[in-house]
Amino acid sequence: MNILIVTSSFPAPRIGIYDGKFVLSEAIAYAKAGAKVRVLTPHFLGVDIREEIQNGVVVYRIPYFFPRSLERLKQPGVPVYGQKSPLAWFQIPFLCLFLSVAILQHACWADIIHAQWTVAAFFALPAKWLFNKKLVFTARGTDLRKLPIWFNQFIHYQADAAVDCFGPQPRNELYRKRFSGYFLTLPLIVHVEPCQKMPKDMEARIAEAENPLLVLYVGRLDNFKLNNSKLPIISLIEVARVLGDRGLDCRIFYVGEGDPSIKRQMKRLIARWGLQDRISMLGGKLNATDYMQFCDIGVGGVAFNAVSQEYTVLGKPQILIDLPDNKDTPWKHMENAIFVKPDSPGDLADKLFWAMNNKNELRKIGENAKESMKELIVSSKMGGHRYLTAFQALLEGNFSGSTSDLSTHHE
Repeated sequence: MNILIVTSSFPAPRIGIYDGKFVLSEAIAYAKAGAKVRVLTPHFLGVDIREEIQNGVVVYRIPYFFPRSLERLKQPGVPVYGQKSPLAWFQIPFLCLFLSVAILQHACWADIIHAQWTVAAFFALPAKWLFNKKLVFTARGTDLRKLPIWFNQFIHYQADAAVDCFGPQPRNELYRKRFSGYFLTLPLIVHVEPCQKMPKDMEARIAEAENPLLVLYVGRLDNFKLNNSKLPIISLIEVARVLGDRGLDCRIFYVGEGDPSIKRQMKRLIARWGLQDRISMLGGKLNATDYMQFCDIGVGGVAFNAVSQEYTVLGKPQILIDLPDNKDTPWKHMENAIFVKPDSPGDLADKLFWAMNNKNELRKIGENAKESMKELIVSSKMGGHRYLTAFQALLEGNFSGSTSDLSTHHE
């Protein structure tokens, strides 16, 4: 099977860019299961136009402005919708044009097109119509929040199927009810390559510590995660100070880039309270799992987002915020996750204090998460076969998924 992935974000492993890592996990999973995989994604400075990565996956990065040194719309660590440069906004039509042409050029090779985000599916519609190619897509959340409902309804109406992979959570239930179409119910795929030794920058910060509690935040440092997801990005710094006063040696690590103003605020607080030995901002990492596998407890997960998936597959306990999107799910407090109250540094400090003094019970929580989620979150080895089986059934007309308001859907 030939699978063409169209995506606005995809990692560049050779230069340490990790944007869209979950798309890489799916591409590797397809290739491991025997498919030939091509990826189309916007070009950005510092990367090759064509490169072959793991398991023979071929990535084509599409130039969209000339000279290429002036490309501004796609930049690592910054979502396209987050661009503020007038030059970047001016380049939007050019990206739409060149990416659409590239999809048409590669569509004849493909048996099926898998678009990531509904915008990518929109660009792939001409290939579906002209070459009668099957088009599936995965709505990742940002597109459903940022784009008009009518646009997303149109994509669901026109595509052959949407991948429903975010499990039993309120937001996903609403998603299936809101949009009419075919849904392929599949697990989330996580590609993990465990390393044998703790990364040197992490190891160096705990060299002189005696059995500290290692807390790891993974994810973007942005206002949406602060204000909507209520992740304790800033609060962790205050908690480190509180726990230090209680005599607890808690080492906090941040893996991820983001809003410069948030990073400056964090650095000011770290300096003000003299926490440079307890808090480390390590920046963006391509393989965050190298750090995850050595932490005691993780932060950054929201329901079934990419960070939560990786902690789960690694069997690491994680902190979730006590909000409906997290709580009305298979996650259970003190069984397979630890819930904390939103905007409550005191509650977070109490939970971490418990974790430090109950490390055996803490490890059991992580093991329970891995076991209880094994049908919803799978490794690339297992997940690739599941997806290819569903895609093959779609190609053969043997649809095996769920539907929503099929009376309005057409072929």
